[in-house]
Amino acid sequence: MSAEPVIRPTDLDRAVLVLRGMAYQHRLHILLVLRAGEATPAGLSEIVPAHPTAISHHLRHLTDAGLIQRRRRGQRVYYSLPSESTGRLIDGILDFVTGGGHPGPAGR
Repeated sequence: MSAEPVIRPTDLDRAVLVLRGMAYQHRLHILLVLRAGEATPAGLSEIVPAHPTAISHHLRHLTDAGLIQRRRRGQRVYYSLPSESTGRLIDGILDFVTGGGHPGPAGR
């Protein structure tokens, strides 16, 4: 067995926060929509099958996890991914679940 990778406990905590932030179908769906570009909560409510109140709740969790950012323009609020690395993370997850990164259920 090779040497353990060196990672600070605070980085592990941050990784858990990010993974928990994504660990809901609606939150991941929001991230997928934002992968294509910024959107308002109202725009997200038209695409993601959840009540607008639930969308706001999910947006707060995604923001707290650092997975999305918000900006205000007048009375409108826009959400987007904060960096290309966030987009690559989402792409990696999609690749993993669509067969590009794992053997499938039960080790098949």
